[in-house]
Order: sequence, then C-alpha cells, then structure tokens
Amino acid sequence: MPSSIDADHATSTMLTAPEAVADWELTSPVPTLPAATADGRPYASVHLLVRRDSQPLGVVVVPLPSTPEQVLAIVAAHLAGSLPDRPDLRPEGIPPRPGGAWLTGRRRALEAGPSFTVVVCTRGREARLPEVLRQVTSLDHPRFDVVVVDNVPQDDTVERLVKDHQYPVPVHHVVERRPGLSWARNAGWAAASGDVIAFLDDDEAPDRHWLAEYARAFTEVPGAGVASGMILPRSLDTPAERVFEQLGGHSKGRAWRRVVFDQASHRAQHPLYPLPPFGAGGNMAFRRETLRVIGGFDVALGAGTPGRGGEDTAAIADAMLAGFTMVWEPAAFVRHGHYGTFDGAHQQLRGYGIGLTAFYTRMVLADPRRLVRLAWLAPRAVVDLALPGSVRNAPAQGVALPSGLSRQRLIGMAAGPAGYLRSRRIQARLGDGGPPR
Repeated sequence: MPSSIDADHATSTMLTAPEAVADWELTSPVPTLPAATADGRPYASVHLLVRRDSQPLGVVVVPLPSTPEQVLAIVAAHLAGSLPDRPDLRPEGIPPRPGGAWLTGRRRALEAGPSFTVVVCTRGREARLPEVLRQVTSLDHPRFDVVVVDNVPQDDTVERLVKDHQYPVPVHHVVERRPGLSWARNAGWAAASGDVIAFLDDDEAPDRHWLAEYARAFTEVPGAGVASGMILPRSLDTPAERVFEQLGGHSKGRAWRRVVFDQASHRAQHPLYPLPPFGAGGNMAFRRETLRVIGGFDVALGAGTPGRGGEDTAAIADAMLAGFTMVWEPAAFVRHGHYGTFDGAHQQLRGYGIGLTAFYTRMVLADPRRLVRLAWLAPRAVVDLALPGSVRNAPAQGVALPSGLSRQRLIGMAAGPAGYLRSRRIQARLGDGGPPR
C-alpha cells in the first residue's frame, strides 16, 4: 500500500491528539495520568482500565486534563453497574475487601485448578521476545511452564535467549521449520506438559493474573474445554492504532463479564457464526483433551499461509461443535500492540477478511451438511451487514475511515476461499504437522 494513505487520513476530522493507556486500582489513590507521549505530543484522553481488588471492571475514557475529582465522577458514572455496593470513591482510594469473593475465588482456583503450559510462537520478532518472556515467567500461578516455538528460525537468537537465561519457571525451546502459525501452535502444544495450554502472541503483555483467571474459568465452569479473554491495546499513540480500537479492536462486542457457551447456547450464537467473536488467537486456552479431540489447529489457516487467519476461530468452533463448553473470561486479559500505520491496518483487515471466508470454506469442506445450518444463519448475517446498530457495524459509526480501509475486509473475503484451497495444497506438500489424535 502507498505511504500516502497516512497523509490522506491525516485530514480526517476524527483524528485528534494521541490517547494514553493506563490502569487504576480503586483501592489505591487516583493515579497521575500521563500527559504526553515519549516524543512530547500531548494526550487528549486516557483509556483507563479500572480494577477493584485486582478485578478488572471495565475501561473508561477520561478526557485530559482532568482533576482527581473529575476522574472519580467519570468512573462512578460509567461503572455504576459494576459497583453494586456503590462505594464512596475517594482520591486516596477505597478500603480493600480482604475476604471478598473475587480474591477468594482466585485463591481456590490457584489451589485446585489445572496446571498450565504457555505457548509463545515467534517468527522474526526477536527484539520484543525478552520482555515477553520476562512478563510471562512472572505470572502469579504456581504450576506452569513455557514453550517458545521458533518458527522458521534464521539463526540461533531465540534458542540462545531461552537456553542462556535463568527464568523462575521452566522455559523450553522448540523449532518448527514449516512456516505458519498453525504449524507452530501444533508443535507447541505437542511439547506442552500442562493440563491446559494457553496461547500468547509474541508481541503481547499478559496481565499478572492472566493464568490465575484462566484457572478460575476452568475450575468454576464444569466441562469447560476452551476459554478466551480480553485483548486490550498496549498503546493508542498513532491514528491507525486509534481507528482500529474504535472499530472494536480485538474483542469487539464482548463486555467485562463472563459468558458461557455450552450446547444449549448454540441457538443464540452458533459456533458457525462467530459474531461477536468467541475470542481471538492472541489470547486463548484449551484443555489438552480438547486439542486432542479436534486434532489441533488447521495448518492451512493462520498467519504465514495463504489462509492468513481463521485458525483460532476454526479451533474454537471445532471444540464447540464437538460438545466442549467455551468460556469468555475477560478478566484473563492481555495487552496487544496494534499496527502503528494504516499500511499495516490495511494488511490486517484484509487478512481478517481472508481468514473469515477461508474459515467457512474449511468448515463446509469438512462437512458439506453444514450448508444447511449456514442457510439457517444467513438471514441473521444479512441483518448484521445491513443494520447500522448491529454488533458488526455499531463500532464503526461515527468513525471517519481513510480511503480504502473500509473495503479491505470485503476484498479479503472475496479472496478467502481460493486462498484456503491454495494453502491446503501447499501444506499437503509440507506434510502432516498436527499432533497425534
């Protein structure tokens, strides 16, 4: 894409100053909100993640500058439903609840919950990996290890990073020489030892309680076979980052409350119609048995293949269609770096479109009888495409998009079926990379 995309979009009226990203724990004083980026550009507002006793309650957009009293008023107004006891918010913070249900539930989950393996697949992002490993190995879970999958390594940088450093938990290095995120994920869970395998992108920052909250989901929800959590932006400094987040980001349509999808819920939201999405590949966790039953990830889908994406959606749908329960657990959240330029955003949205129709092509080829179910779902899809206030369209209302950006997903959708078929031929030549069923 030409670099003029950024210049064209600079004239959009929706673009103001950068937006900050910050956290506030209600039992602590109102934080000093960041005023400017590292290069001195002033922030217009801050996306403030609010917690109480470490429980994430939601994100509130606070204009800058704001006094502590103004921050209190905005938070109280926006999160009233998440604070049923209506605490008296104060600039110095509110008292913690030592015996509260949230912390008690987390403690029980850590004591009785499953063990974990965190799989981090990486390719060409060696510079960011040390910080990711530092954060991952510092998570507050007593029983987990880490598997770093080195996809198509060009040298021994990742191997040395793993083997030459001391970490507080075991960190293992695995090489997968066949290109593609699904190949790497299959290699990662094949090498995993935990009861639950959690997948994390190599450009993400997990919350300290990330695994603890997944442990809560798998402990408190009977039959849970797969779970996914919220993905928040790591920064909103550039116009492209802000547009992507205003379009819904990675967790569009999902709120800060747990949602359980069992077989009875399929009529309300069927596994073949992931809108709003059940989750995203940058933050998901599967029981080992779930991955064994579904055969892992389809290697013809995902980043690094002509399928471009959809491997996460396919794996979650496969699990749900096989009878496993899916849990949306927003408290198990991570922060992810959006593309900083509109060139990258174009590629990302086109990839999403390719991955979506590649997913449907794959699901129909796997079982042509699914065409009947898709025909039943088609009227709902038409409404979602046409209705301005639908889950699909509501986030884009009032967002001035750069020329061509809004068409990228449609362009990708048209290319998805052919991309998937071509990817199947390529992966067949590379050989079966899935772990044994």
